[in-house]
Amino acid sequence: MKPGDIYTITIDSIVQNHSAKELPVIVLNAGHHRYLRLSVVAPVTEWKEHLDKNPFFVSFESDGETGLTKKSIIDCFQLRAVSHTKFKEKIGTLSRDKLQQIRKSIALILDIEPEDCE
Repeated sequence: MKPGDIYTITIDSIVQNHSAKELPVIVLNAGHHRYLRLSVVAPVTEWKEHLDKNPFFVSFESDGETGLTKKSIIDCFQLRAVSHTKFKEKIGTLSRDKLQQIRKSIALILDIEPEDCE
């Protein structure tokens, strides 16, 4: 598991008697397997035109590398730490350029100068 990998993770249902669902995510930090079995991820969701110009979202096309079947968008405002036990399957990898765009988006959200992320 490394930054830029796209995995499906299991999200437990809040509603009782409903099964857990799987969600694609981008791994931003693989975590520290020895000390803390958590990884920081950003969710991947369906692309919507009105989000394309929003600096907190990074869109990308599906291709053989991503493992996804349609244009998608990464919601950089919804970062979360996820236990390694929730990871199901690696489905692809995001390009280095897109990973850099995610870092810049997160820098903007956290009010960090983007140059500090290069």
